[in-house]
Amino acid sequence: MKLFHRYLAVFTFMLLMYSSQIFAQGWGGGGWNHQDTLTSVTVTGTAIIDSTMMYPMYYLDEDGDGLADYHLNFGPYWYQPDSSNAVKPNHGDVITILGGQENNNYMNFTTIIVYEINGEFWRDPIIPFWNNMGGHSHAGGHHQGNCNGFAYGWNNDTLVDTTLSGTALVDTTFFMNHYYLDTDNDQQPDYSLNFGPPWYEPASGAARPNNGETISIAGKQFSSYTFPMVIVYEINGLEWRDSSSIGDQFGGGWFHKNMSAGRKIYSPFDMQDWMQINPGWNTWGGMGGMGGMMMYDSLFGQMLEVFPQNIPFADNENLFAGYEIGVFSPNGNNGMWGGNNGMWGNGGCGGMMNFGSNINYQLHYNDIQVQGYGIDENSIQVKYWSDQTNSWEQINNAVLDKTNNTINFPISSASNFVILTADQTQVTGVEENSNSIVNDFRLEQNYPNPFNPSTQIEFVLNNSSNVKLNIYNALGQLITTLINSNLEAGAHSVKFDATGLSSGIYFYQLQADGVNLVKKMNLMK
Repeated sequence: MKLFHRYLAVFTFMLLMYSSQIFAQGWGGGGWNHQDTLTSVTVTGTAIIDSTMMYPMYYLDEDGDGLADYHLNFGPYWYQPDSSNAVKPNHGDVITILGGQENNNYMNFTTIIVYEINGEFWRDPIIPFWNNMGGHSHAGGHHQGNCNGFAYGWNNDTLVDTTLSGTALVDTTFFMNHYYLDTDNDQQPDYSLNFGPPWYEPASGAARPNNGETISIAGKQFSSYTFPMVIVYEINGLEWRDSSSIGDQFGGGWFHKNMSAGRKIYSPFDMQDWMQINPGWNTWGGMGGMGGMMMYDSLFGQMLEVFPQNIPFADNENLFAGYEIGVFSPNGNNGMWGGNNGMWGNGGCGGMMNFGSNINYQLHYNDIQVQGYGIDENSIQVKYWSDQTNSWEQINNAVLDKTNNTINFPISSASNFVILTADQTQVTGVEENSNSIVNDFRLEQNYPNPFNPSTQIEFVLNNSSNVKLNIYNALGQLITTLINSNLEAGAHSVKFDATGLSSGIYFYQLQADGVNLVKKMNLMK
């Protein structure tokens, strides 16, 4: 093949050095790690393909001079969309690419993460695939604008116990890693592995596998997309998650017209978040025609706690917890993606559905969220998005239990989005421009803040103490423990490296002598 740019020799050397991750067709943590910072671009030009490598590398010549102007990231070499007829281009094809533009530190080209090619869907840059529980449906595939559409898909009602061994394949081109298993040693994925959201870590000490690692997996299998998916229960003999908490469906469940008892639907990874659908939901007049689902004798419900920044329409709300509700017809259409904010099937979000009986909700928050966001617990309110008023409506009959950190309420409608909000308080000492001092130790504000990708955390001990310094995400889920040891009195400093984490709010918690302090920090990539 003709040498089409003067950097090929350099690329060849670097690609060989990174050969363990070549299958991802990106560069280790490149690609969609930081999709929230990418700029959407549309570019037309001639495809240039370098076939001298283990797997082809794709480029685009925009100005017709025969030299590459962009590197095109189509994802792993084996990826092919299941919901369109799009294909990778041939050398010399004139193509139009829609994608996310990023500067790649390993290349002298701007990389475009491909979303569409010639008007055909290629990959969705937003959907979090740890919840990849069903195929693309017309109403639930590819959200545009500020609606991320986490609650989608339900084709997981035929889970089968399975035990598999093989080689782990890790796709690093997304903003979080995707895991696959090659069971026949042909370097092609045979199964998709669902380890849950990126913040989840089991108490057993089990860890997600590295690319190329030989592993044994036990879990529940169902059909999804191109590959069968396995929800992981065990890896290499260590428990990953409690299989009894999943039941027949992961992150959702069916409820039927003639049900005689209520059915609880849990949010994955927090069994204290749930909604209970009760008998009589399908009585005449209950659905009110919203979502067009009155005709069905059964529906599938899904409830997910999502990062607060992913809740749309909430710029003016002081929310500290957010939930997305999905209610699906038997053909997979989400009744919540309709209403005034989007026509049925066109990717709208923020819809509502009325039922003939109350739905009982329980929402759970944790102390890290309370302290980290600096909220007044006595002021907690629960609100839902109304597509009739295009505003957040408060639920006035909610019951707050500060001992168990729960809030319960009945309501006869289901809204696509539900949030917990509260007034801020100065009691917890989480203001970003001040220090926190309690008893015999002091916690400083991290610096720099915002930061990318690392920051320093400093604290002062007046006495020798057993100290634990933890990092949490915006959901209050533990990310890592930086310190867990006895420290002498005096000033201490530790570096937190957030490489591999996505942009957003994080908390750091200092524990010593039965007292804990929490502060907020902001990772901006």
